[in-house]
Amino acid sequence: MSNPNLKNDSIWRIKMLEQGLAQLGHALLIVSSRGEVQFASESAEVMLTKDCGLSITGQKLKAELEPDNLRLQNAIQAATDASCVQENSIGIYIHRNQYPRPFYLVLTRLLKQGEERRDGHSVFILIKDLSLNIERWAERLKSSFELSPREVECAVLLTERRGVEEIAEVMEISIETVRQYIKSMFKKMDVRKQHELVSLALEYRRNR
Repeated sequence: MSNPNLKNDSIWRIKMLEQGLAQLGHALLIVSSRGEVQFASESAEVMLTKDCGLSITGQKLKAELEPDNLRLQNAIQAATDASCVQENSIGIYIHRNQYPRPFYLVLTRLLKQGEERRDGHSVFILIKDLSLNIERWAERLKSSFELSPREVECAVLLTERRGVEEIAEVMEISIETVRQYIKSMFKKMDVRKQHELVSLALEYRRNR
């Protein structure tokens, strides 16, 4: 999806960047100051299909899960705010019910100057598919600490900085059950605090 209003040189640079990033499971979008998708790379059009957790509906980028969509829309609104005059990036996760790992979005404000800024800025969005190699990471956690499959799922969600209530919603279990999983993982992973559990889980993703 491309827009003739985008300058040709900008599209050329984006396409050159996309060729490298697409091989890594990444995609690119540009969202206008009105919150409409102005440009979507070919890999984005393939990636953002129905029931994948994230889609382009009526020229708007939307997440299927309400908590994620609220966070996404707030991030887009903040990035396009005309009163902001500094470059800024923010990262958010978009969970997918049918996949073990979410999308990770990096939203970067594309600053406009002078009168062009009156209606707000555009936003460059890099979408990363984090489902790559999740099985290997999950298996390492499971075998190293004798975690159950649900405990592994809970650990992965904790590494995404999700709170207990949101984890309960995503896993479709009670908050108390989430707390029981965390307590069990503390014992199995020999840690005492949640940030220690997250750090250890991420270490196994990076270095093992």
